[in-house]
This record gives sequence, C-alpha cells and structure tokens, in this order.
Amino acid sequence: MSDNRNEFHIAPMQCYTNAPLRKLCHILSPSSFQWTEMEKVDDLYPKKEQYPDAYLVSALEKRLGSSDVYDEESRLVLQLGSNDPERMEACVQNILKHYNFREININCGCPSIESGGAATYGASLMKDASLTGQLVSSIEKALSGSKCLDFRDAPKISVKCRIAVFDHLDNMRPLHDGDYEFLLNYLRTIRDAGAQHVVLHARPAILSGLSPVKNRKNDVVTLNYSFVERIAAEFPDLKVTLNGGIKTFSQLKTLQKRSSRTKISSYMAGRWILRRPLDLMGVEQLLNDQNEHFPIEEGFRQETYRIYAEKAIEEYTNYAIEMARLIKDRRSFTIAELCLPLYLIAEQLCDDYNYDSGDKNTALYHGELCGNEIDATIDGGEEEPLLNYESVESLYDIMQNSVKQIEACAKSSGGKNSKKKARSCINESSSPNFKRLTSSFKTIVGTKVANKWKRNRSEL
Repeated sequence: MSDNRNEFHIAPMQCYTNAPLRKLCHILSPSSFQWTEMEKVDDLYPKKEQYPDAYLVSALEKRLGSSDVYDEESRLVLQLGSNDPERMEACVQNILKHYNFREININCGCPSIESGGAATYGASLMKDASLTGQLVSSIEKALSGSKCLDFRDAPKISVKCRIAVFDHLDNMRPLHDGDYEFLLNYLRTIRDAGAQHVVLHARPAILSGLSPVKNRKNDVVTLNYSFVERIAAEFPDLKVTLNGGIKTFSQLKTLQKRSSRTKISSYMAGRWILRRPLDLMGVEQLLNDQNEHFPIEEGFRQETYRIYAEKAIEEYTNYAIEMARLIKDRRSFTIAELCLPLYLIAEQLCDDYNYDSGDKNTALYHGELCGNEIDATIDGGEEEPLLNYESVESLYDIMQNSVKQIEACAKSSGGKNSKKKARSCINESSSPNFKRLTSSFKTIVGTKVANKWKRNRSEL
C-alpha cells in the first residue's frame, strides 16, 4: 500500500498478543500490522556474561516462535522495553541475525509496572527526552552496523508513547499549551535521533495512583485527538499513528475519512480487536476495497463475510492443532495460549447472536473539530455486527467442530486437563447454544483459566 493512511496496527497487549493470536489476526487481516508484546531487553539478553548468544535465540523462539515463519508475518513490529542504550544496541544486533521485523519499537507509553512497564522505562521515559533519544540512536547504530540484514529493507525505528505524562493521579489536570510544547520537544529529540515513526496514545499516562485499566478509561484520563493531529501537522517527515479510544469499525472509518484533512498516517487499536477479532474482516476490506482476499465488485456481502470467517476459523484451527502436537517441546505454546483466539471468536459470536437492533443503537463516532479539541465520544450502544444472524448461526457448527478437534488433540498430547472426562460441547437442540460453546473451553484449559478469560474480556 503506497498510502500510509491505509495502514492499521493491532496494538501490543501484555498476555494477549503472542504468536497464536497474531496468527489469527494475520489470517483475518494480512494487510494489518502485527505487534509483539513488549519484550524486556533484560529478559532477552541477560546481563550475566556467561549467557551465550544462543540464549537470546531460545528466549525469542519461546516468545515469538521459530524465525522460519516470519516470512508470512512481513508486517511484524517488535516492541522492546529498556532504559540502557548500550544493552539495547547489543540486543538488537543479535536479534537481527535471526528475525526479520518491519519495525523495532521502543515502549515509552506503558503507564505502570502492573501493566508490564517499569519505574525507569515505559512511559517514565517521556520525562527524559535525552535518554529516549539515546535509545533510538542505539537501535540506529545496531541497524547500520549489522552485517546480517539479508532482507530487502532494514527495519524502521519507532517510538510508542503518550501525549503527556503525570507522576500521580493527584497531579493530573487539563492539558495546556505547555504540555504541547513538552511533547513537541520530546518528539523532536527522538526524530533527530533517527526515529521515523511515532505511535501516539491520545491520553496522558499516570505513572502511579491509577490502575492499568483506569489508565485507559476516558472518564478518568481523557482522550485528546487534537494533540495528535497538531503533532502530525508539525512533523511532516515523521509518520504519526493515532492510538486510543477506537472501539468500532464505524469509528475507524470516520477517522480514516478525516485523514484526508489531517496528516495522521495510520491508526492503531487493540482492545476492540480482542473483543471482536472477526471485525478484522471489515478492517481488511477498508484497507483493500477490492483484493484477492475479498474479490467482490459491490462492496461486502454477508455471504462473503461468512465464507471468509469460516475459512479463517478452519485455518487457525489447523495451525493450533499443529502447534498442540509440539506441546511437549518446552518452547512451544500452551494449550491455553492456542485456545484463547478461538475463545475470543466464540464470545464475539455469542454477542452478535444476542444482538437486538431494536434495543441498541449503532455506535456513531463524532469527530468534528471544536476549536482545538475533538469530541471523541461514542454515542449510543453497540455497533451493528458485520455478520448477520444467519451467518452467526452457520458459524456455530464450525466453532463446535474446532473446539472438538482441539480438545481431542489436547488429550492425545497429554495436556494439563487430558485426563478429565470430556464434556461434549455439541448442542442437541435445534438452536445454537453459545453459552455452552464458550463454557466448553473449561474442559480443555480448566475452569480457572476460562473464568479468568471471561473476567479479562469484560475489562477490555
């Protein structure tokens, strides 16, 4: 795609965006950019000298899978967390011997230790523009000094950060021009150091006194898209991606229409995709109105959505079964990690099956400029699903079969719950029972894990 405004990035989220979930997202939207979870440099590249370079390869394979599969994930971004430029450079140099990433990103936006950050890096790096610039320079040195770049284009360097940072919830206040100047200076520093791309989460970060969940709640930490639009206009030579608050397909479409009047290059969302992974079919259509994945002349039809969703579920199931057969390999993924993407699909289908257009309003996005601010609110309730009622019903049988196959494979592989008596998820009645379908995952991964999935999803 020649126009960056057609890009969509799936945000990195701790404990979610591992290789199995990225595999599903890649199947559903191969045009979208995938991100790894934040990988701490000290985990990949320990300080103790006795660890050989092979340790890094093993650590990466355990988290990311074999480097052999990365040709198909050509839009993969590696996110790193560190505050040590020297170690960052050494780590990246070794990574480039084995993996082909589209970008290498520095996490300067994680607001708290609880959500994967640290007191000395993550969003706290925004308080030290000079150190952040040194980290960017260290990656540039690693790229320029590497003799192992046998792929066509060297990875880009990017920074993911917030629009502002406050030490404590008690310090938070409405943003003003001084905050904007602070952000300008920070971004000038990282641009001058060699960064080509910045992902701006359009909320301030609160370093302490606020849980990770509330750090992204609009009623606590307010979105401010105007800061992002102003920054994009200030830096025409810097690719700017807007992150934060995108919850629906309609909202993304509205923002992309606005991009013709702004300099924002692309958009990022994470929790929306976790709640509704099949919406990536709509994202793919938006990125490529007519392409090999959706060869139709008059936009999307329900039959096309259904067929594509069916093929995606079957392709992911085959991948999960293949990975499950390697379950005894300590570097392979667990049954729970392989099942989570299917569980997220099942929950979305359950929501869509129970959707009542008479009781709920389509979610609308209001993006009109009001002075220097943008009203970034969601009006109404849930968005009308991409899949209609009949399509959801037809996918129920596909999902049942997928769960049965995974369950059988888990038992034969000697998984954690392999000795438990199987409780068939097949519904004997004539109508789908999605509640029973989602509950069937308890047989495979255990009740504790499945209940945790449900709690976590409710917080997205």
